[in-house]
Amino acid sequence: MASLIIKDAKGETRRYSIHKTPFSIGRSRTNDLPLETKIVSRDHAQIVMDKVGLVLVDLNSLNGTFLNGSPIKRAPLKDGDQIRVGETLMVFQETPAQDIRFSEDRAVLDTKTTSVIPVDEVGLVALVGEEKRRPPTKTDQRIVELERNNRSLVILYKLSEKLMSSVSLSELLDLILELIFRSLDVERGFLMLMDQAGNLVPQAIRCKDSSSGGRERITVSQSILKKVTQDRVAVLSSDAMVDPRFSDGESIKIHGIRSAMCVPLWRGKDIIGIIHLDNFKEAGRFTETDLELLTAIANLASIGIEQTRLNEKILHEVQIRNNLERFHSPDVINTIMEESVEGGTLSRKIEEKQATVLFADIQNFTLLAERLSAPEVAALLNEYFSLMTDIVFEYDGTLDKYIGDGIMAVFGAPYTHGNDAEKAVLAALKMQEILGRVMGQKDEKHRFNVRIGINTGTVVAGYIGSVKRLEYSVLGEVVNVASYLESIAKSNEILIGEETYRQVGSAFRLEEVGRTRVKGGISEVSCYRVTGKA
Repeated sequence: MASLIIKDAKGETRRYSIHKTPFSIGRSRTNDLPLETKIVSRDHAQIVMDKVGLVLVDLNSLNGTFLNGSPIKRAPLKDGDQIRVGETLMVFQETPAQDIRFSEDRAVLDTKTTSVIPVDEVGLVALVGEEKRRPPTKTDQRIVELERNNRSLVILYKLSEKLMSSVSLSELLDLILELIFRSLDVERGFLMLMDQAGNLVPQAIRCKDSSSGGRERITVSQSILKKVTQDRVAVLSSDAMVDPRFSDGESIKIHGIRSAMCVPLWRGKDIIGIIHLDNFKEAGRFTETDLELLTAIANLASIGIEQTRLNEKILHEVQIRNNLERFHSPDVINTIMEESVEGGTLSRKIEEKQATVLFADIQNFTLLAERLSAPEVAALLNEYFSLMTDIVFEYDGTLDKYIGDGIMAVFGAPYTHGNDAEKAVLAALKMQEILGRVMGQKDEKHRFNVRIGINTGTVVAGYIGSVKRLEYSVLGEVVNVASYLESIAKSNEILIGEETYRQVGSAFRLEEVGRTRVKGGISEVSCYRVTGKA
């Protein structure tokens, strides 16, 4: 009776006799051969009987059915054929003489026997009776190839799966080495990445006798690394101790490196790192097939590393932006992010700008603080600052700073919107409106009023401060006048300077207050009261 011998992605080996036709294969449990994996269709393929014998038929599956590495729709089966459905590989055996199973040492055993003899040259052992050996058949050789291909498929599938999940860079690098150790006969492996100076820096290491090791345990052959990074090639050495390419490599002799493989990690045309595997005990442990697999892993790993770095960069930028949003308008945040990304640091260029400055301050805050507890004061200020800051941002202003119980905001810097003075006055009126509603819902003990002063003119603007701490701010007489107007305003009153009055024109109802001399100044300024929109 014909049968299918499989070793799936979980490492489980089973034989399925083709006891009837059609013989169904798929994800559904009702199939004769159910495969529990999402990349297999519910009804994926089947084996049917026709004039030529048993035939494999694909049932229009999503990911296809493969026979001996090629996709098929319908194809006759012969002894030893390899079938792949999803990540599961299987061998078709037409008339098996004995049961066959997979094992970690690549043995194929007759289940009637009770002993195992040494593995032969092709990695197979078969027993008929108890002592008689048979030469490896074509089926045996295909099973060895199948098992090797299956391991390669599993490691690439698992790595691809991880690339789609959210892991940190260190977790991804450790996983890459873990999967390599599952697939190849490696004693030691490490992964190095280029730093900004172009130097290879160890990032992950794994040894056969331990899950990981510290960076200080890495002993690197500079001869091999130089060959990979300068000649930009993958290296396979069956015996590095006698390899003429590394005859000058003292580190190879010192470290006793025998079998070794080293492949580059690519980003476009640039090398961003390497994966190095070696064996100290014996030569000839790695083959060209192993090098092909490691190269495929490195290509996938490069994609994963770049994607993970990008994800971490985005998360970092999101965190920075979230922090900046508490203090700056979207315009300022965009400037900070762009200058940080392009130049690596913020520009400290100072420039003159036409801007409008707004000061808002709680009236009689000292008395308010005396009648409330510290937690109550903090909660009240947090609520007040949150409401007022949102209004500043709503009208495209920049929060310059909190000054005790006061707020300083700027409209027109770093970017002008053409009607910055009008936006500042609209923001002030909105502050009065919102604060009036909020205060109406509080008891007398927690109520307060604000004073607002606004002034327009030429300011000096830019990032001001030390190397370690910078803040975007504006300086100049315009700022002083705005602060003074706030200080002389009455409860719930908005006072604006002469230039602001000239720019907002007939957009608001305005009352002339008169001329006043700024404290410490030598000249008088005219000021006006805003009573509402026109």
